[in-house]
Amino acid sequence: MLPSPDHPDQAVSLALTLRRREQEFADFVENAAEGLHRVAGDGTILWANRAELQMLGYAWEEYVGRHIAEFHVDPDVIGHILATLSSGGTLLDQPARLRCKDGSIKHVVIHSNGYFEDGQLRYTRCFTRDATERHQRDEALAQRDRMLRGAPVAAALLVGPDFTFRLANRRFCALMDRDGLEGQAFGAAFPELRDGEAMRLLEQGSKAALEIDELRVELARADGRIEERFLQLSLEPLSSSPDQATGEEQGVILVAVDVTADVHNRRSLERAHAERERLLDELTTANRTKDEFLAMLGHELRNPLSPIVTALQLMRMRGETGGLREREIIQRQVEHLVRLVDDLLDVARATRGQIELKFEQVDIAQPLAKAVEMASVLLERRRHRLDVEVDPGLEWQGDPMRLAQVVSNLLTNAARYTEPGGQVALRACRETSGRHAGWLRISVQDNGIGLAPEMLVQVFGLFFQAKRSVERSQGGLGIGLALVKNIVELHGGRVEARSGGPGRGSEFIVLLPAVSVATWATPAAARPAAVAAQPAARKRIMVVDDNADAAETLGMLLRAHGHEVEVFNDPVSALAAVARLRPDIAVLDIGLPVLDGYQLAARMRTLLAGHPCRLFALTGYGQDADMAKSAAAGFERHLVKPIMPEQVTELVSLR
Repeated sequence: MLPSPDHPDQAVSLALTLRRREQEFADFVENAAEGLHRVAGDGTILWANRAELQMLGYAWEEYVGRHIAEFHVDPDVIGHILATLSSGGTLLDQPARLRCKDGSIKHVVIHSNGYFEDGQLRYTRCFTRDATERHQRDEALAQRDRMLRGAPVAAALLVGPDFTFRLANRRFCALMDRDGLEGQAFGAAFPELRDGEAMRLLEQGSKAALEIDELRVELARADGRIEERFLQLSLEPLSSSPDQATGEEQGVILVAVDVTADVHNRRSLERAHAERERLLDELTTANRTKDEFLAMLGHELRNPLSPIVTALQLMRMRGETGGLREREIIQRQVEHLVRLVDDLLDVARATRGQIELKFEQVDIAQPLAKAVEMASVLLERRRHRLDVEVDPGLEWQGDPMRLAQVVSNLLTNAARYTEPGGQVALRACRETSGRHAGWLRISVQDNGIGLAPEMLVQVFGLFFQAKRSVERSQGGLGIGLALVKNIVELHGGRVEARSGGPGRGSEFIVLLPAVSVATWATPAAARPAAVAAQPAARKRIMVVDDNADAAETLGMLLRAHGHEVEVFNDPVSALAAVARLRPDIAVLDIGLPVLDGYQLAARMRTLLAGHPCRLFALTGYGQDADMAKSAAAGFERHLVKPIMPEQVTELVSLR
C-alpha cells in the first residue's frame, strides 16, 4: 500500500527504510575489500572507494576528478579499455599496470562494464584487483623455466602423479640419450627405469629436497645396447600441494650430472689405494721389525758390557797397576760402546715416539758442562782445541740430561770430522732478533771437512752416512744427528746445519724456547711444581683455534698457570658457549672456518653485552696492515704464529 496524506506514519517509515538501504549500499561499496571506481564516458574518474585509494596510495582529491589515463602506465591498454567499454563491451580479467603515488607500479586485473542512456555511455563500473604478487609469481616461474632451459647442466621439470616432462633442456636430453621428452610421462620415456630406484627417488623428491651422490642406472641406447651410467642427482619439489596459492602443479625439478667417469676413476684409485695400503703395511711391519731388532740388539749388548765395566771399576778400586795402558784402552772403548748402545736404544725409542723428557729449571751452564765432559775423551785424543763461551745467567726449562746428550753428540761429531789438532767452539747465548728472539741459542762450530750444500738437511736423516775425506774408522752409526734433531724438536725447538762447503768447516745451531713447548702437553699433575707459576689472578679464558693440537696445548699451558680455560675448534661452538662462559680473555685464531676471527670477535661483543673481555688475535700474518686490521677490530694484541709460551702467559697476567 502506497503512503498517503491519510497515513503519514507509513511515509515516514518508508523514507527511513530507503535511507537505511542507501546507507547500507554506500557502506558496501565504500568498504568493499576490492577496489571500485566509476569513470565518466570521457574518462574522468567520478568516484573511488577506500580500497582503491589505499591500493594506489592516493587521497580522494588526488585521484577523483582526474583522467583515468593519467594512472595507466601503458597508453595502448587504457585506449583498448575505453574503446571496448564505449562500444558496449564487457571486460573480464583485463590485465593492466597502474602508477602508484610513491612511483611504484601495481599489476592489476580489471572487471568493467558501462551504463548507457539514450545510446550514450554515461559512466563505467570498474572493479580493480591487485595482481602484483600473482604477476611476480608468474614471472618467477617463467624465469625459472628460462633458467632451466639455458642451464649449463642437465635439468628437467616433471609434474603430475605420473611425472610428465613439462620441460627437459638440451643437456638433459643429450645425457639421457632421448629426444622429444616434453609431454611424455617418465615411465613411458624410460620404460627400463619405470620400476627401479629412479621412480622411487622422483616420488621422494616431489615431497622434500633430495641429494643423491651416486645413482646407478642402466639406460637403453637407440641401437639396443644397455649402458651403465652413474648419475649425481639433485631433486627439489615444486610445491607441497597442487592447490597452493601459486597454482603450481605438484612435481619436481631434477638436475643430473654424469659422474660415470668419476666413479670408474675412483674405483681405480681405490684399488691402487688398497695396493698401497698393503705395501705400506708390509713396510710398517718391516720397519717395526727393524725397530724391535735395534731395541733387542741394544739390550743384548748391554748384558756383556755390564760385567766388563764392573770388572774395570774393581781393578781401579784394588789399585792394580798391571796392564794400565791396556785397561785405559779397554775403558775408552767400553765407554764408546756404551754410547753406541745408548744411541741405539734411543733410536728405537724415538722411532716409536717413546722418548720421555724430565723437565726442570736449570742454569744452562750445567748441562753444557756435562756435555763437554762426555765428549772430552775424543776431543783430547784428537788433540782438538775447545773454546767454550756461555753467557751468564741463562735459565732454561727442559730435560738437562737430554740437552747434554744433544750437545755431546754435536761435539763428538765435530771432533770426529775435524782433522787432528783442529778447533772446536761451543757457544750459548740468548737469540736477540727475528722470529726466535728470546730463545736459547747453542752452536757448535769446527774447522773440519765441512758439508756440501745438499747435505745440510740430509745430515739429520737416520743412518745417514756422508762421504768423508778422513779415515772411515772415525765414522759412527749415522744416528747421532738424527737423535739431536728428535730431542730438540721434542722440546719445541729446531736445529740446522751450516757450512761454507767442503773443507770449510761446519756449524750446528740449536734453538730452544725458554720454556719447552713439550711441557704444554704434560698434564699439570705430572709436572714438577716449579713449572706451574701461579698468575696474579685466576681468569676465565676462551681459546678458539681450528688446529686442535695447537689449541689444546695452549689451553694446557694456561691451565697450568691457574686459569679456567675452555678450548674450541670452531667458531660456532665458541659462540654457543659465550653467554655461559663470559670470558675475561679470548684468544682467537683469525683464519677460522665459517666465521673468521674478526667476525667472531664482533659477534662475541654483541653476546657479551658490555661484559669486559680482552681479545688477542692469533694469526700467521704479521704485516703492518694485518696488525692495523686486528687493532681496528678491537683486538688488544696481535700474536704471530708460532708464539712463545711466555708471550701468552705474560699477556694474560697483565691487569
